[in-house]
Amino acid sequence: MLHVNMPGEFEVGDEVALAGIVIAILPSGRARVSIPSYDHPYTIDPPPKVRAGDRVVLVGDVTRIDCGGNKLTVRIDCGGVITVDKSAITRLRKPRGAPTG
Repeated sequence: MLHVNMPGEFEVGDEVALAGIVIAILPSGRARVSIPSYDHPYTIDPPPKVRAGDRVVLVGDVTRIDCGGNKLTVRIDCGGVITVDKSAITRLRKPRGAPTG
């Protein structure tokens, strides 16, 4: 389960969630999604019965942190890699055994 309370600092390996909004369902059945602070549409295999305008949650792991630019690179579980502002992260889970704090 992802935690709602986020510590001030992210680390490589943290699991994060991003909220996206479905822009359109493509003829292939994939969904085009808008992600805050990511300037390009992103396509995913959508959950069943999703429609344009619905919110979806994308989960992935932090692979890179740009402290100066306030950005995180995240490998989304569905296979892509995106770079977003830290403010786009809605939830965070630290790996088991990692110190919190």
